[in-house]
Amino acid sequence: PKVNRLQMEAEGGCGVVGLAASIGLPGRHFFDSLMQMHNRGNGKGGGIAAVGLDPVQMKVPKEVLEDHYLVQVAYLDPSFRGELESGFIDLRYDVHTRYQVEESEDPMVLSALPVRPPQIWRYFCRAKPEALARFIDEKGLQGMDVRRAEDEYVNQTSFAINHRFYVEKGMKAFVMSHGRDMVIMKVVGYAEDVIRFYRLEDFTAHVWIGHQRYPTKGKVWHPGGAHPFMGLDEGLVHNGDFANYHSVSEYLAQKNVTPLFLTDTEVSVLL
Repeated sequence: PKVNRLQMEAEGGCGVVGLAASIGLPGRHFFDSLMQMHNRGNGKGGGIAAVGLDPVQMKVPKEVLEDHYLVQVAYLDPSFRGELESGFIDLRYDVHTRYQVEESEDPMVLSALPVRPPQIWRYFCRAKPEALARFIDEKGLQGMDVRRAEDEYVNQTSFAINHRFYVEKGMKAFVMSHGRDMVIMKVVGYAEDVIRFYRLEDFTAHVWIGHQRYPTKGKVWHPGGAHPFMGLDEGLVHNGDFANYHSVSEYLAQKNVTPLFLTDTEVSVLL
């Protein structure tokens, strides 16, 4: 029977697509499947995650791509970049490479977006040895593998950045992802808008995840509230909403962990 494929879903609907291959696949191969899921979104949140990247495209040697944390900071107000870099990135990390992600200036691409996406900077970095040693001592992590301790250092640094520049200063910047050999990118719009605006048509990855979200909680007009959400080396998307969102948030608060983006998916990666 014929069905209306354009009918909008009730709140809670999501569109999720995943793609994995033994070769790097360009982002343009994602367009059709993402656009077919518009009825599962509302154009207020879309994003992608990509894993298994090309070191040449990422502008770093292969060993750096595999070993360093790829911290991506989304600047909604680029005037705060100097303050964020001096107070966090350069203070806490040894940065191998940094650069701004390329953006499209195509009027057709820009006219399709409700708001201009954030300016994204990439930082390939490792923890400063002396700062990591102090962190291990202060947190009582002497018995932990040093690399696992560094993972926790990176995670807490990103949380501190988000608390300062997203919460306290009122949505000026946030860490979009910080995993190794992976990126998460998201916008107010549809998921394919990420590929168009950040010029990822020829950007290759071995694993792609795309998400069209009809957000059910939080600031749905803001890219911080869109999927995917970052763990450390994880990018999480899901369909629907979490019925126990508030109880999980209360449990996390007992562990001194506070959701910052007020969106249900975030509590799962924090948990």
